[in-house]
Amino acid sequence: MQSASLLLCLGFAGTASAANLALNKPATGSAACNANEAPAKAFNGSTSGGNSDKFCSAAGSKWLQVDLGASRSLSSFVIKHAGAGGEPASFNSKSFNIQTSANGNAWSTAVSVSNNTANVSTHPIAATSARYVRLNIATPTQGSDSAARIYEFEVHDAPPATEKLVQVLDQVPQFGIYRSTEPTTYTPPAGVLMWKRGTEYARKLSDAEKAKIGDDVALRIIYHAQCDPYDRFASAFFISTPKGIAPTVDTPRVTFTDFISPFSDMWQGAKATRVYPDAPMNPYAAALANPDRDIWVGISGGANPQYGGDACEQHGVTDPAIAEVGFKYSLALVSTKTLTPASDPDVIGLLSRSSETDDSIATATVSHTANLGIATLAVSIAGYGASSGGQEYTNTNIAVKLNGAQIASFSTKIDCASYEQFSPRGNPGIFRNNNTTNPRSWCPGALVPMRYFDLGNIAGKTLQVGLGVGNPSPWTADSQYVTSVSVLEH
Repeated sequence: MQSASLLLCLGFAGTASAANLALNKPATGSAACNANEAPAKAFNGSTSGGNSDKFCSAAGSKWLQVDLGASRSLSSFVIKHAGAGGEPASFNSKSFNIQTSANGNAWSTAVSVSNNTANVSTHPIAATSARYVRLNIATPTQGSDSAARIYEFEVHDAPPATEKLVQVLDQVPQFGIYRSTEPTTYTPPAGVLMWKRGTEYARKLSDAEKAKIGDDVALRIIYHAQCDPYDRFASAFFISTPKGIAPTVDTPRVTFTDFISPFSDMWQGAKATRVYPDAPMNPYAAALANPDRDIWVGISGGANPQYGGDACEQHGVTDPAIAEVGFKYSLALVSTKTLTPASDPDVIGLLSRSSETDDSIATATVSHTANLGIATLAVSIAGYGASSGGQEYTNTNIAVKLNGAQIASFSTKIDCASYEQFSPRGNPGIFRNNNTTNPRSWCPGALVPMRYFDLGNIAGKTLQVGLGVGNPSPWTADSQYVTSVSVLEH
């Protein structure tokens, strides 16, 4: 039985934008810094591939050009500068212009910029027709560095939708998971709750922030390396409470997504920052914007700084404000669409970051209040256990059951090859041969997949969810399957 996709009632809309006419089109430019930073890298649709996922040029005259293949109507341009790819914002292009041409010989200047500082700059224009578009960079950085760095140059046929951003948490520190006392070197900002000795944080969304949430809401997680260079498990979650009631660390929550930190530290330059791919959260849009409840969004993680051989010890750092922090996380909600009113915004959290040690997992039995009598199941599960033979080094099939009957199955297999670039201090063997001799169900520096299944007509039913793990237990002593299960009502 194959997994059922969630398309019928939720739509899984990604971030809306106008069509990028330049995507994968023929590109030319000034001499590249090196062979793997050629002009085509600025038109491949990606900013997440590390330092080599960009066009770089240190030539005396710096330019980048794309052939759209035919005359097209153009309405806007988007440039993703160095900061959009995780490099320092000081490398963002400062002054440049954008020109258009019908034949590649006669050019008209459509955009001129003299003092850009943004990681991503957007440039709407009056609609014009052109086949060729050229970016000329006069001042390549904010300082004296002479190399231009362009991660993406997009050409759109309509003005791109404006991104509405809710910055939930900004560089909250992850203290040690084994410490027994509260941190004394950090005080959370007003309105931010800190739990579990500096490894969990949550903040309530204001009414104005809820109003920014749209049908295509996504979760943006940023990792800021510090002392702990190893891969650590974390979760992003939300808590819904009655108006005026603050949650506690034990209040039931719903997991959005689990994710793993990369192998990095604060001395790794641009790779000390990892901007994860935006995780679609549109199934939860109505719940996050619910005007009748208080909504708290947070991160649960933790690090293991100041143990033998960590990055701060190697660099002689003794300041506890640095040495006690493994890394930091930022968390934002981003949308471009408006919110469609939902018939039922309720989400039932059944398991959240639960450490399961048996191959037969069963949730509690719950009643539902789905107005339309239909619902969607959300499941995240992956094996952990680093000792020899541990479930960290496997993948398996998961059987999904509703009220005892199997409704779907899926494999936890994942290929980590594309994530090696984000782990400059990593063990490269983790990222290789994952489909053959080195199986895995999660990757350092990556999100753990959340999978969704239509439950169909649940009118009049109580719900009990079961998961069957294909790797039979008992497992090694430290092995577990970290599991999150929730039901989204409609």
